[in-house]
Parts: sequence; structure tokens; C-alpha cells
Amino acid sequence: MVDLYPVGQIFDNHVYPGVLHNAFMDVGIPSFTPKIGAARVLDLEMISLFVEGTMNVLKHHGIVSGPMGRTGKDVRVFVGNSAFPILATVGGIVEHLVKLNDKVEAGQKVAVQRNSLGEVVAEYTSGVAGEITGQRSDAMSEPGNPLVFILFNRPTPSGVETYPE
Repeated sequence: MVDLYPVGQIFDNHVYPGVLHNAFMDVGIPSFTPKIGAARVLDLEMISLFVEGTMNVLKHHGIVSGPMGRTGKDVRVFVGNSAFPILATVGGIVEHLVKLNDKVEAGQKVAVQRNSLGEVVAEYTSGVAGEITGQRSDAMSEPGNPLVFILFNRPTPSGVETYPE
């Protein structure tokens, strides 16, 4: 069903125990949770993608008629089954070297952190190859805050993964 949406990324993972879509999936009801853009940001372009995808689902199931819109096959959709979090190790001002949806390689530097004097206090690199799926929007960060999440494919996913918020 999610393949009918013209979105750039799909996180195919049974995350966050206790959420409604997991309960549906556990009893055989197909479901997913759409994430429409960055947190606390109104992204009209992203909303239109989800409207187009929802109309595709309705057309696919014969609820409404008409031609299908774009789907995941029409855009460069990246499907991953895990997210690699990069957490701040110190406090300071964060400079991102990548943006959402950028492809990254393992070992690639993705962020730099500076103190109030402009001195580099930390550099952060990706531990996996994948795509940037989440990024801290605040300029300041304290130790332990997530800076970046990288969507990637874990060879053998097992169990429930939890992610820092």
C-alpha cells in the first residue's frame, strides 16, 4: 500500500512498541504511519504527495475512479529497514554537512559541532551507507541529543529497535 505513495523514503520496520499500526500489522491488517515532512514544519509540497498517494490507494481499491497518480516507482524511493542515530557527544552549535534525503557513505562526515568561540569540539561521521532520514533542526545541541538519523538496510534485522527522541 505504501508503494502507491510518491515519496522518497520508506522506513520498513516494526518500530516503537505499542503504536497502533504495529497492533494492526500483528493481526494481519496492512497499515503504515505516514510522516509528512520535518517535525513542527508545515510542508505543503509534502502534504500534496500524501494526498496523491491516498487517492492512489482509493483508486487501487476501486473506491474512486480515475487514473493513478505517481507512485513510489515514479520517484526514486529508498526503502530501508533500520535507522542509524548519530548522537551529540558534547554541547554546542551544530553545523550539518548534509541535508534530508542526501545519500551518505559509511565514514562520511555529516556534522560538525562548535563551542561559543567557534572552535570545533566534535565531528560526526556516518557508521552506515544510506540516506539522511531525520535531522536536528535546532542550532544548539546538548550531549545525547540526536543530530541525524540515517535510513539504511540492516542485513539481518532482529527484534524491536528503539530510537532516541
